[in-house]
Amino acid sequence: MKPIYVPKGKAKEYGDYAINIYTGCPHECYYCFAPNVLHREKEKFHSCVVPRENIVEETRKQIEREDITGKLIHLCFTCDPYPMGYDSTPTRDIIKILKDSGNHVQILTKNGADAARDFDLLDSRDWFGITYTGYSGHTFDRNYIPQEEPHSGSPHDRLLALATAHQIGIKTWVSAEPVLNDADVLDFIDSADYVDLWKIGKLNYHPSTIDWKRFGEAAESLLQSKRRSYYIKESLRAEMTEDKP
Repeated sequence: MKPIYVPKGKAKEYGDYAINIYTGCPHECYYCFAPNVLHREKEKFHSCVVPRENIVEETRKQIEREDITGKLIHLCFTCDPYPMGYDSTPTRDIIKILKDSGNHVQILTKNGADAARDFDLLDSRDWFGITYTGYSGHTFDRNYIPQEEPHSGSPHDRLLALATAHQIGIKTWVSAEPVLNDADVLDFIDSADYVDLWKIGKLNYHPSTIDWKRFGEAAESLLQSKRRSYYIKESLRAEMTEDKP
C-alpha cells in the first residue's frame, strides 16, 4: 500500500502529491465525482466512511522507505479530510507525520469547524482551503447547509476557518469548483481579502444555465483587478477560449 501518490488527469491541477485518508465521504454532494472514479455505488460510498486500513502506519512507512520530504501533499481528492460527524484523528496523525518528515500539507475541506482544531500543526508553508460553490446570499448564516451539499459543514464555518487560518499565518486558498451560483462566487472574490489563492472551475457532467465563457472572463478580470493569485481550471479555460482563433 502506498498512500502518497502522484495525481493524474484533472486532479493534477490541484497538486503534485496527494493522499486519500478515508474510504468514503458522508457529505453527499450531488456533483461528487469520487464514486465514479472509485467504481463504487454512491450509497455505499457516502455511508461507509472509515480510515483506510492501516493508513497512518502505512503513510509513515512509505515516507521512511522512499525518503519523502520537502513535498506539498494534498488532503484529499476522493474524500474530505474532515468528514462531518466522524472522528478525524487519523487526519491529525497523518498531518503530524507529514510535518515531522519535512513535508507540507494542502488541505481542502467542507468542514471548517473540525479542520480548525488542527491549525496548531500548520505553519506558513502549509495551505488551508475550502470548497466554495456559491450560496445565494446564505453564506453568513451559521445554520445554513446548502441542499447541494446536504451533510457538509456550513459555508459560514468554512469562511470563519479560512479567515482564522489567514490571521495566524497559514496560507489560504479557495476551490470554487464546481461553481453553482456564479454571481455569489464573483461577490466573494470581490470581498474576500483573506484568500491567497483561487482555483476556479465549472460544473461538469451536470446541466447548468451558467454562461461559462462570460463567467470565466468576469472572474479572471476581477481577480486580475484585485491582484489576486488564481488558476482557471482547464475545462473552464476551454469555455473561455473556444471562440478565439
